[in-house]
Amino acid sequence: MKSNVKIFVAILAGLVLLNVCSHFFSARIDLTSEGRYTLSGVTRSYADSLCSPLEATLYLNGELNSGFRRLRRQTIETLQEVGYDTRYGLRISNVDPAELTKEVGQKLQQELNRAGLSGVPVFETKEDGQKTRSIVYPFVRLSVGGKYTWINLLDNTPGLSGEENLNRSMESLEYKIADAMCRLSRTEVPKIAFLEGHGELDEYDVMSATESLSEHFNVDRGEIGSDPNILDPYRVVIIAKPSQPLPEKDKYALDQYLMHGGRLLWLVDAVGMTTDTLRNSPNTIGLLTDHNIADQLFVYGIRLRPNIVEDLNCGMIAVSVPSKDGHTQLVPMPWTYSPLLSTNMNNEITRNVGPVRTDFCGTIDTVGEGLQIVRTPLLRTSAKSKLTSAPIMASLATIHQQPNPNEYNKSHQTIAIAEEGIFRSAFVHRSAPQGVRTVKKTKEESVSTKMIVVADGDVIRNTVRFRTSSNPTVVPLGYDEMSRQTYGNSNFIVNAVQWLADDSGLMALRNRTFALRLLDRQKISEGTTLYKALALLIPLIVIAVFGVGVYCVRRSRFAHK
Repeated sequence: MKSNVKIFVAILAGLVLLNVCSHFFSARIDLTSEGRYTLSGVTRSYADSLCSPLEATLYLNGELNSGFRRLRRQTIETLQEVGYDTRYGLRISNVDPAELTKEVGQKLQQELNRAGLSGVPVFETKEDGQKTRSIVYPFVRLSVGGKYTWINLLDNTPGLSGEENLNRSMESLEYKIADAMCRLSRTEVPKIAFLEGHGELDEYDVMSATESLSEHFNVDRGEIGSDPNILDPYRVVIIAKPSQPLPEKDKYALDQYLMHGGRLLWLVDAVGMTTDTLRNSPNTIGLLTDHNIADQLFVYGIRLRPNIVEDLNCGMIAVSVPSKDGHTQLVPMPWTYSPLLSTNMNNEITRNVGPVRTDFCGTIDTVGEGLQIVRTPLLRTSAKSKLTSAPIMASLATIHQQPNPNEYNKSHQTIAIAEEGIFRSAFVHRSAPQGVRTVKKTKEESVSTKMIVVADGDVIRNTVRFRTSSNPTVVPLGYDEMSRQTYGNSNFIVNAVQWLADDSGLMALRNRTFALRLLDRQKISEGTTLYKALALLIPLIVIAVFGVGVYCVRRSRFAHK
């Protein structure tokens, strides 16, 4: 009897000791093949750098379908994993917007509007055939030490099913949370700059992109002048659709900026064409644009082809046609000179980014062998595209003509490309151009750095309404007023600049993939009866086998006594 008491006391003491130890130490094992519940070192470092408790307010609550419930559960689990690596802890609050008072709900809506967010309408059909409409708020408000930011949990790519969009949303959760912690914990905001002085897009033309980029960077604009070192404080310099030749001193400044580790985003039209002239004329002419940068890009391994792309996968243009009452009306028509470019889903810049709309874009060739750079195509045309060399005339009259598919035989033409590695200077064995004030020696080979070249300046250009008035209106970048669809232009620009500025490996988190394991609906519908029978009988059989086994053991042990 005493031995039994000792065993009981030892077991009880062990359980108490184990419970106390579990309060101070935790161990978790991720058994998923893709490491779904394992955070990267980048995320853990950002979580560890927080100097205050992390607070997360989740608004994805209420009556949710199975897909959004999975997204909610994955969000909470990811936040909890982040909380394990924070020194000051994590507090998660759940708010159901449907249960808020009218006054509090209005304040929430105003705050979401300021952040550029809005509720997502969800249409569903119940089993009885009744159709319902509800508003879902897939947002998280993350705050640290009095600063806060919003996270949009839902990635909604047009053309993909709801399951695919939700799976992509879960794939990007860690990146979004890590990026939010990075912005909340940093003490200095990195700076980027738009280059001016060569007929680039003005402030209104890139206002939408500037506002999006200002969430991550301090955005400046200006000319280079005579001091090439003026670019040194900037992480990224953007050259957005220059229409005038760059003087040698500016080319030298950009070259040496790249050689010393600077990052460049080129958005350049080899052929100058614009849809603005079509407002007053049915025709527009495209001529070669002399930027004086062809030799420089050639040294970097890039050649802009002097052509214009037409694509059967294209956007719309508004055409004025007569109506029955004698007046004219605007009708959207396919415009092959506005290709919808497909994105590279294997690259962190363009992964989960929707089609990017362009206007009168050209193509890019890569040149040079033995270069110490890695090239990655980012944007490409569809399988049905056509190339026309400059000079070229585009006419609205072609809209009413049926395109010949046989002419569109150039497939998957490269429009944007990323390069990273060690670049050779375009000013090797050359002295600094006249007018440059510098004391540094010309650097002939770069440190490891990056740049992106896009063969279309309109990728970053937003529409401006009432430009000459006192209150011009800026249309969000990528928004098509004819189809009321938002293309991926804004996401592409923001991701491109973030990738160029990133040295921590944060952008690599965008390449995380989760296997989408869907049930075979056909097998489910065909074998429902069998599955139900197995689900009902197997537990009963297990209980029966267990009961018989216990009975047999007891009988064998005690029957002879």
